[in-house]
Amino acid sequence: MQSTAIRLSELNFGAIINTSSGGCDSGSEAELLNILQDAGVTNCKTWCGQADQMERSFAEAAAHKLDVLIVLGGDGTIRTAAGACSRRGMYLLPLPGGTMNMLPRALYGDVSWENALKNTLAHPVTTVLSGGRVEDNQFFVAAIVGVPALWAETRESIREGDIVDAIKTGAVAFQGMFATKIQYSISSESKREAEVVAVICPLISEQMSESEQALEAAVINLENAAELIRFATAAAVGRWRDGGNISLSKTTRVTVQSTTDIPIFLDGERVKIGKKAEITFVPKAVNVIVSAERIG
Repeated sequence: MQSTAIRLSELNFGAIINTSSGGCDSGSEAELLNILQDAGVTNCKTWCGQADQMERSFAEAAAHKLDVLIVLGGDGTIRTAAGACSRRGMYLLPLPGGTMNMLPRALYGDVSWENALKNTLAHPVTTVLSGGRVEDNQFFVAAIVGVPALWAETRESIREGDIVDAIKTGAVAFQGMFATKIQYSISSESKREAEVVAVICPLISEQMSESEQALEAAVINLENAAELIRFATAAAVGRWRDGGNISLSKTTRVTVQSTTDIPIFLDGERVKIGKKAEITFVPKAVNVIVSAERIG
């Protein structure tokens, strides 16, 4: 990824903290401000609260002329913040405060939010991420289509590597998964069927660089629940090719449809799209702040 050096002292910061996400609490606000102060950032407006206060927090943050928005929360809160930064031209610094933490892990590695922030502020640079769009919803890591609705309830088991517990808690969902196929079309190809279609952004693709300006579509046909869990575990950290029965291709557009509402997860969060949707490539989706040491 191409990057540009940035001077933190010249920027206006804002921080939104979702204490309902599970990875932070009311004391995180003071800790975050202390880390910023140690890095020379003294101008930061903060909004700290539970999930039902997030809408108001984002609305109030939008009323300020912020250059950088730090967000500490789960995948849904981070995706909302990324959308806000994309629309308003702000820099995003997403910190892992939830379960899957897909975008923060892709940007900063599997570290605590405190270390992610400290490491980034020590050697800050900006870079532009490409991504994908499904209707009005953007994503920056991956869209997974066809994973059962109850998969969200097994995410903690998946993250902790407890395969047996994940299969047990998601048994009903897994049974339903194999009863319905997803029809898909990549670019202008004819329609085909699969259990799962994953659309991967360049950020975590092992085969693409940002310069290729495309998404990577992974078509997965799975034989049983255990194989699904193994795939989902690998998918969370970008190891897409560790699974079996996977077909990959590069594209800027994927169309998916089903006879029932399609289960789709964007960067770890489920969204509602109905029975048909088009997934398209977004070349310049959001500006993020990362550590220069993470740019390869």
